[in-house]
Amino acid sequence: MLTNPVYVLLWRDLAIFLLIGALLGVLLGLLLIFKPQYLERINRVANRWFSTRHISRWLDRSVSIERWFYRHHRAVGIVIVLGAAYIFIYFGILFDKATMLQNLSGRLPVKLLDGLLDALVLGSLVGAAVALIAGLFLWLRPSLLRGIEEKANQWVSSRRATKVLDVPHGQVDIFIARHAQRAGWLLLLGSIYLFFAMFRSLA
Repeated sequence: MLTNPVYVLLWRDLAIFLLIGALLGVLLGLLLIFKPQYLERINRVANRWFSTRHISRWLDRSVSIERWFYRHHRAVGIVIVLGAAYIFIYFGILFDKATMLQNLSGRLPVKLLDGLLDALVLGSLVGAAVALIAGLFLWLRPSLLRGIEEKANQWVSSRRATKVLDVPHGQVDIFIARHAQRAGWLLLLGSIYLFFAMFRSLA
């Protein structure tokens, strides 16, 4: 039973959204059963293809900030060292695990929360150690990082991954068009069930 007002409000909004979707599903199911030719006309208008190639081309550009880092390496190195030192002090000395467990015990199981806090502390300390070493190198000897930087800065284009997504797939439309009445009955029955279930939860 939901008692939190926020959860109640979110559940009610979700139920109303599903209720409207169920009504649309009923109309679409009736259209598939009795007038499937109208659905084909609507489908032609609705199925406008928008290519994502121009978006992926904009994202598939490398931005180089190495010159700025090396030009201001002392200031950047000092900031990184100070940030790493703060993380060491906070998670190594100031972090109170018992108080954190007590504050968050009502939201998550204690065993799961205990493991998550241990992972948070360990990950933060390891990250701070790596940041401290990198900050010291960047502050005092930035030339030592150039070899690591060249290996790490290998550009991997995302064009192959997005190229698969930038292809229209009309198999579902073809299947629905071939089995319009069967799909309409399934959609109609499912939408009626969803409508009454959501209506009952709102009542």
